Order: sequence, then C-alpha cells, then structure tokens
Amino acid sequence: MLNALRILILLLGFSGLFQASADVTQVRIVGDGAPTRITIWTDRPETADALLMEQGGERKVVLLLTQNGYSAAGEGTGGVEAWALAPDRLEFWLDRPLAVTRMLRLPPTGKEQAWRVILDLDTISAARFTTSARRDTKRLAKLETEMATQRAEIRRELAGAATQPARRSGKGRKHVVVIDAGHGGRDPGALALSGGREKDITLKAALDLRDLLEKSGRYDVRLTRETDIYVEHEDRVTKARNWGAELFISLHADAAAASSVSGASVYTISARGETRIDREASRNDWKIDIEDGTPERLSGLLEDLVKRETKTRSAEFAEMLLPELAKAGPVLRNTHRNAGFYVLLAPDVPAVLLELGFLTNADDAKRLQSDKGRAAAVKAVAAAIDTYFDQQDLRLASN
Repeated sequence: MLNALRILILLLGFSGLFQASADVTQVRIVGDGAPTRITIWTDRPETADALLMEQGGERKVVLLLTQNGYSAAGEGTGGVEAWALAPDRLEFWLDRPLAVTRMLRLPPTGKEQAWRVILDLDTISAARFTTSARRDTKRLAKLETEMATQRAEIRRELAGAATQPARRSGKGRKHVVVIDAGHGGRDPGALALSGGREKDITLKAALDLRDLLEKSGRYDVRLTRETDIYVEHEDRVTKARNWGAELFISLHADAAAASSVSGASVYTISARGETRIDREASRNDWKIDIEDGTPERLSGLLEDLVKRETKTRSAEFAEMLLPELAKAGPVLRNTHRNAGFYVLLAPDVPAVLLELGFLTNADDAKRLQSDKGRAAAVKAVAAAIDTYFDQQDLRLASN
C-alpha cells in the first residue's frame, strides 16, 4: 500500500440508497500540488459526501458506492498519488494532508452529457487532518452499518418483487415481436441509385419477415405499418409497448456520400440517447410495469434495473444478429453501433435499428430490391430472433 493520506467520499450515502444506482464512467485529477481538483463522471445523478481517513500513516479520500459495475485504477497528480475504483468504493491516496474545500454536483449541460461530482482539495495541517479523520472514521463505521442493514433489507424485498415487465411471455405463449418498417408515406427515406425508395424496401422486408416468423408458430408478430403510411416515431414505440413487445426491430436502408460504402449495420441505444429515455417516457406515459404490492420505496430501483436489463438484452440481440447478417451479405466494419434514434427509447422493450445496406451503393441497392436478396436478409434476422428467444426461454426455465 502507498504511504499516503486518504479521504473517503461517500457517494449516494445513506439518504440515496433507494435511488437508482449509478456507474462511475470517468475519473480525472488535475492540479500542481496543494490545489487539486478531482472530477468524477457518472451515468446518473449522485448525492455525495466527503470523509477523511487516516490509518497506519495513510491518508485517503474514499467514495462508497451503492453499486458500480466494474473495477479500475490509475495514477494521480497534484496532491493525489493514485486512485482505485472497486464495485463499492472509489479511493484516492494523498501525498499530503488535504481537505475538501468545495464539492459541486453538476447535471448534464451543453455538450457535457454526464453527471459530475467535482471535489476541490487544498492543504491543511497534519494535526487538523488527524482530528477530522478521527471524526470521520466513527461516522463511516456508523454509515457502513446502516447501509449494510438497508442493503440486506432491499435484497430480501427484491427477492419477492418482479424486476421484469409483466409482458414477458409465460409458458405456452407466443413471443411478441414488433417489426417497424422505417419511413413511409410522406417520408420516402433514402433513394437508391436505380430509383428505389427506402420506405418501399423496408415495408417489403417487414412483410416478408412477418410471414417467415409466423410460419414457425412460435411468434405473435406485429407491424407498426403494413401499408405506405407515415407513423410518428413516438407512436411506433407506443404501439410496441401496448402490444407487449418482447423485441422491437426497426428496419432501414442507409445512404452515404461515397457510393463505395456498403454493408449492413445494427444500432442499439447510445449513452447520450439514454439521457432522453426518462423524459420521453414521462411525456408519452411509458410506465414500466412493476408487480402489484411492490413497496413504493423500491419502485425507482426496480425501474432502473428494468432499464439496465433492457439495454443489456438489446446489445445481446445485436451481437446475435451480426454473424447471421454476415452470412447474408456484406456488413460494415464496427457493425454494432450506438445511436440515440427515437425508436430505441422504450425503457422496457429490447430494441435494435437495423440498416440492411446502403441504397447509395449499386450492389446493395440491387440486393435489397431483389426478392432473393431481401429473402437472405430476412432469413438472417429470423435466425437471430430464434437464437435470442432460445436463450430467453432457457433463462426463464432456470428461474
């Protein structure tokens, strides 16, 4: 261990245990000695407190986290020698006695899309640090006991509460898959070099995919549009939720400035797009289904778990889809991409946006406008859907 000083920064603290937990996404330390600034980026808002710790000649700043998804470490600068992130805490080793002189909690603003906790540190005397650390050590012990008790209570109550939407298929029921044909009506989408329109290609692909899936008898397939009409983006998502969708696939065809660009690609929700989910869910009344009787204080935590699980399932399906698409035709490099497309904003429906190819590329356009080419693409998507629900059925069977 470093022969250093430490400060404990208590993130989320006792008062925030029942709020949605947040991951630390970035840590930055700047300063040339006495004045040192620590900036901590998180994917959700945090409350925070700072505690000084001194043990065996070490002085540290430590952040206690209710939940963090990974571990990391790095070197410091200024008055910080090093830092380490674990699933339950973030610690900073100090090379001199420092105190937190200012703490700021900043929401996303302008180009900055993350939440931030900013700590300004400055020099204090060794005696003052020791006095503060003794006080904070007692405070920390009390808080850790209270937090452990409440975590245990939450785990017991979560064991009896549903963390998945009620719309999950039960035994013997068909899986609900919603296919969204992009564009339509007044919105033609991209135009092919040969004159074809994206809205027509996506509709034909959606109809073909529906027919193929329904032949298996395993799926209840719904389309957001079955004719050449325009459907508002929020209505596409609302329809999917109202139908109890377990998977949402939005079909598109891309365009590029260079005609040489070709290949399929798959998009799932980006970090920036995630910041829009709660706002659009509130605006459109997209309420997450939580089992009746769940304690009110747990509802926020359960909703957060559902959103995280939805993001994970979306990414899982995208990864299953990529190798199947590669069998059917060309795919882009870095094929699994992230974006904030509106149709990916449902908080509780795994969703992907699939670009079947580039209409600005002659080969892709010819492939997507031919029955044979579309059939290969549709078969690839259907195979990935089968694989995805095979995995979901195994998970349900083991629960």
